[in-house]
Amino acid sequence: MAQPKFALEVLPSLGMNTALNPAQLPQGANRIAYDAEMKAINTIGKRPGSAPVTNSALGSGITLLIPYKAAASSVAPDLFAVSGTTLYKFNGTDTLTAQTMTNALDSSNVFGVGYTDYADVSNLLLTSGGYLKQYDGTQVKNVTPAADDPSPPVNKLTTINARGLKYIWVHTGHVFVSDGTDLMWYSKRYHYDYFPGDVQYFRFIRDNDYVTGPGITYNNQCLIPMRRGWGVIIGETFDDGSSANPFKANLYLNTVTGNIAPKGFTKVTYPNGTQTIVFLSDDGVHEIYDTGVDEVETSGTRQYSTRALMKEKIDFASYGFTDAEKSAAVATFNPDKNQFMLSIKRDTTNYIFVYDTRNQEWYLWRSPWAVQAFSKFNDTLYFGTTTGHLHAYSDDLYTDWNDKAKTTGTVVDFDVISGLISFEFSGDNSYLHHYLTESQMYNQKSSLDVYMVYGTGVVNLPKALYNEIFVWGVTSWGEGQWANLEYTDNVNNAKRLVIHKKAKYFQRRWRNNRDEPTLILREKFLGTTSNRG
Repeated sequence: MAQPKFALEVLPSLGMNTALNPAQLPQGANRIAYDAEMKAINTIGKRPGSAPVTNSALGSGITLLIPYKAAASSVAPDLFAVSGTTLYKFNGTDTLTAQTMTNALDSSNVFGVGYTDYADVSNLLLTSGGYLKQYDGTQVKNVTPAADDPSPPVNKLTTINARGLKYIWVHTGHVFVSDGTDLMWYSKRYHYDYFPGDVQYFRFIRDNDYVTGPGITYNNQCLIPMRRGWGVIIGETFDDGSSANPFKANLYLNTVTGNIAPKGFTKVTYPNGTQTIVFLSDDGVHEIYDTGVDEVETSGTRQYSTRALMKEKIDFASYGFTDAEKSAAVATFNPDKNQFMLSIKRDTTNYIFVYDTRNQEWYLWRSPWAVQAFSKFNDTLYFGTTTGHLHAYSDDLYTDWNDKAKTTGTVVDFDVISGLISFEFSGDNSYLHHYLTESQMYNQKSSLDVYMVYGTGVVNLPKALYNEIFVWGVTSWGEGQWANLEYTDNVNNAKRLVIHKKAKYFQRRWRNNRDEPTLILREKFLGTTSNRG
C-alpha cells in the first residue's frame, strides 16, 4: 500500500514560545526566536543592528535618555542624557555636551519630566534621591522654594527635599514627587516650586506597600506603581471643600500584581488604538487595561484590570532573574514598529524581550551591552548603555557595532528554531523527503543556513539559500539568484532541499550569524506518513 503523502505549509506568523509543550506549539510559533522580529505581517526576520552615534564615550554609562521641549509651543525638542551625576545635551549628530551643573545630581538613578508653569516658563525637572532640581536651559540647580503665600498652607518643599526625592511626574497640572515610601506630595497647581506639604500629600497605606516608580496618567486617572499592587488617584486638584472634582486617593486596582522595576513600565498602544500600561512584575510582564465596564457604585468611574502577557508564551521563571536584576529592568514602546521592549540583564547576559502588539507575540533579542535607557527621538530609537555611548538602532545594520566608524562589533545572530514537528501520532516514523523556504531577496549579500533535526541526527545545510539578487560583475558566482525587477517585491526561487530522513519528530532551525539581512515569508514540509493511523 502506498504511503500517504503530506504537504505542510507554515507561515511564520507567531513568535517565541517556551511555556507550552514543545510538541504542541501553535502552527507558526517557534521554540526559539533569537534576534528576530516580525516585519511585514506573517513574516519573521533579523532584528535591526545598531551603532554608536557619538564620537567618544562618556566616562560612565548612560542611565537616562529624555526628550525635552524648552517651551509649550512648536519649538523643536532636544534629547538629553544622564551619565554619572551630570546632564548632557545631544547635538543631534555626534556629541553629548555636559551642561553646567550648579548642583550635581544626587545619583545616576534619575527621573525627569518637562514642565511649563503658570507664567509660561519651562523647566526640565529632575529627581535623583535628593533635592528637586531644575534644568532651565542653561544650568542644573536645586529648585528654590517659592516664598510662602500670605495665608496658609505654607511651602514645605525644603522639608520634603530632606527626605530624598526619587520619583517625579505630572498629573492634571500638579508636580508629584515621592521618596519611594508610601508617601507622595504634589505642588500647587501650575507651580513646581510650591508644595503645601502639610495638606497636599497622599499616603497609600496597605500592607506596608511602597511606591516603585513615577505615577502615570491613564484615562485621566493617575496610576501609582507599587511593589504589591497599583494605587489610584482620581480627580484633578486639591480638595479644598469647593473644588468641583477634588482628588481622591488611597484607592487600589483589584490586583496583587505589583511593579518591581521603577523604569520597567510604559504606556503601549495597540493597532486598534487601545492603550494599556505594560509593566514588569515578579513573574513576568503584565498589562493594565480598561475593561470597558463602568463601576456604578463609584459614580461611573472605569474599571481596570491586569492580565499576564507572558502566560502560555514565555517561561519567565526559567531565566532565573534575581529581584535586583528585575528591579534594574528598563522598558520602552516603539510605536513605529508596535514593539514593547524590556531590557533586563541575567548575570552577564543582556536580554531584550520584545512584544509585538500586532500579533501579541514575543521575540528575544540579545545585546552585547546592558541597555540602561531608551528614547524614541526624531524617528530614531536611541539607547544608552554601560559603554557611555549613545547608540541607535537601524534597519540598515545587521551588526551591533562598538564604534561609530563600525570597525568592530557583534554580528546580530538570527537564530530561530521550531517546536517539535510531527506529521502523525501513530508510534511510527514519518518520512520527510523535502523542505522549502521562501524568503525575501536583497541587493546585497544574504543567505540562510537551514538545519533539520531528526531522530538520530541533524541534516546540516549551511548557506542553503542565497537571497542576493544577482548583478553581473558584482555578485559572486553561485551566491545570487536572477530576479525580475518588474515585480514589486522579489522573493527567492524556493528550491526543494533534500532531507530524506525518518523520525517521529523533526525540528527546523534557521540561522544567519553574518552581517546580512534575513526575512522569511513561509516554509513547507513534503513527505509521507506510515499509514498506520
